[in-house]
Amino acid sequence: MAKDKKEYEYWSKKAHAFDAATFRVVGKETQQATKHWLENQFKGTEAVLELGCGTGHYSESIAGKASHLTATDRSLEMLELVKRKLGSLKNITIKKENCYHTSFPDGLFDVVFLGNVIHILSQPMNVLNESRRVLKHGGIILVADSTSYGMTFRSKLAMGIRYLRKFGIPPRKNRIVSPDDVVQLLEAAGFQVEESRLIQKETNVVCAKGRKQR
Repeated sequence: MAKDKKEYEYWSKKAHAFDAATFRVVGKETQQATKHWLENQFKGTEAVLELGCGTGHYSESIAGKASHLTATDRSLEMLELVKRKLGSLKNITIKKENCYHTSFPDGLFDVVFLGNVIHILSQPMNVLNESRRVLKHGGIILVADSTSYGMTFRSKLAMGIRYLRKFGIPPRKNRIVSPDDVVQLLEAAGFQVEESRLIQKETNVVCAKGRKQR
């Protein structure tokens, strides 16, 4: 079985409990602050590609701010939930795609968004390179990744216990990312980083913005 197939199958099995479990593990204020950061990145004219949309947790926020959203995931179970939530919206296309190798032509999108994707991938650089390929020149990549980086030991322990109770043992490839980690990955993929920050509420989230260079 291919490594990337194992990645999405782990999450597919948890699709129907995903939203409630994530809310419990991450926290309401953390989720709200992350969505607020994300929504402020759009001007209303962008064609956006979301890789790894999951159940559509961020998709509704993006669709409410951008001109058009193409929300993709490799898990049919996740995509079915997105269709139930957002299928009636006129400016969203919901599609099965492999984030390592998408079917889109070069330079199609203004923005690519990766929400809680980088830290679960075995080969994040491959996905960042694919993101760069489908972006227009000067296009934007947005990254938001939950992390325990910067949290106290007690908070990390509590978060870990909540995760184990809701999701079980995580895949071995899961990693803890810092703002510096994400910046280094984006720069290595050919992006100029314009923003990097750490949201700190009940739990932490790394948020970053990069622009495609020639």
